[in-house]
Amino acid sequence: MVEYPVSEEKIVRYLLGELSEDEQVEIEGRAFEDQRVLQEILTIEQELIDDYVSGDIPEEKRRAFQTHFLASAERRKKVAFAKALATVVNESPAPAVEVSPSPSWRTKLAAFFTRPMIAYSFAAASFLLFVVGSLLVVDRIRLGSELAQLRNVQESQIAQNRQLEKDLADERLRNQELMANRGTSPQETPTPEIRRESPQQPTTPSSPVVVALSLLPGISRSGSSVPQLSITKDVSLVRLQVGIDPQETYKRYRVELRTEKGQQVLTQGNLTPRGRSIPISLKADALTKGRYELTVKGITDSGTIEDVGFYYFDVVKK
Repeated sequence: MVEYPVSEEKIVRYLLGELSEDEQVEIEGRAFEDQRVLQEILTIEQELIDDYVSGDIPEEKRRAFQTHFLASAERRKKVAFAKALATVVNESPAPAVEVSPSPSWRTKLAAFFTRPMIAYSFAAASFLLFVVGSLLVVDRIRLGSELAQLRNVQESQIAQNRQLEKDLADERLRNQELMANRGTSPQETPTPEIRRESPQQPTTPSSPVVVALSLLPGISRSGSSVPQLSITKDVSLVRLQVGIDPQETYKRYRVELRTEKGQQVLTQGNLTPRGRSIPISLKADALTKGRYELTVKGITDSGTIEDVGFYYFDVVKK
C-alpha cells in the first residue's frame, strides 16, 4: 500500500472543516507541491460524496458534511452529479443472464460500467471530476489568501474602532473638565453684567453607537477562529457584513440568525448583496451572550431557496 504524506483521517477532517486554520493551510500547501496529495484528496472527496449519496456516511460526520462540505457551489454540483449517476444505475435494466440466483448489486454495477458507451462516459466524467477537483483545490488556496487579507482588514477595523472609542472617552473627559472650570473662584469678585436671554438652541439628538463585525465563509462551528462581537452598554446597533463565496451567483439572498440552542433571533429575505458581501443590521439588545449561527440561503430566479453557507460568531457583553 502506498503511503501518502498526509493520512486519510486528516484529509477527511480537512474536507469536513474540522482542522485548525494552520493545519488546513499545511494540507493545501502540500497538495499544491505534491501531485500525490492532490490525487488522494480528490479520491477521498469522491468517497465521501458516494457515502453521503448512499447513506453510508456516519451520523456524526453528516452534520459537518452538510454545513461545511456543501457550502461550496462546486461541491454541490459534484453531489448532484453523483445522485444522478446513482439514479441511472438503479433504474438501468439488468443484463440478460442464465437462470440463477439473483445477482448482487456489485455484479449489476460491474455489468453496467462494462458497456462501451457507459464506460466511455464514465471515463470522461472521471476526468472531468479530476479537473474540477484540481481547480477547486487551487481555488481553495486562492480563497485562503483572500480570507487572510479580509481578516487583516477586519483587525484593522477593530483597531480603528478601539482608537475611536479612546478618542471619544478623552473628549468626554475634556468636556467634564471645562464644565468644572466654568465656575467663579471664591477669591474673585464677580463683575456685574447685564444678562441677555439668548434663544434656546434646539437639542441635537445623539447618534446611535454602532458596532460592526465581518463574517467570512468557511469558518467551522467548533474552530478556534470563530469571531467575537463585543457589545458594550452604550451600543444600540449591530451591523454584520456577511462575505459571499465568489462562486455564488444568486441575485437575492435570505438570512436566518439563531442562537446555539436553535432560538430564532432574526429572519430577513430578498437581500441584495453589495459587492461580495451582504449587509445586515439589527438592534444590539436583540443579542445576548453566547454563540450564534447565521444561515445564508440563495434565492433563484424561479423563487427556489437553496442553502449557501453557515456562519458562526460569539457575542460578548461588557
